Amino acid sequence: MCAIIATMVGLTALAATSTLATPVPSKAHSSGRLHDTPAENVRKSQWYDHLLSTNPSFRTYRIRKECGPIVKDPELRSDCVGSFDVYEPVGPGRR
Repeated sequence: MCAIIATMVGLTALAATSTLATPVPSKAHSSGRLHDTPAENVRKSQWYDHLLSTNPSFRTYRIRKECGPIVKDPELRSDCVGSFDVYEPVGPGRR
């Protein structure tokens, strides 16, 4: 009987602990939804690509943000910066 009570107390404590440890998103998107629709995702991706090609300040910011933390390997950092020219070329007359 004592073993059953001890087991029940242990299971209750475990259940309470696992409920408290459940991950909670730090913030929801402004729309209150957790995910964009596929169409919204495509639209945002196209807008991001457009900004990289037409807005030098945005491009510089993104290169600094994405490649800046790579400090220990100069070749890897150079490849990161170069990938912007390969995958997101600057629009005509925008350099």
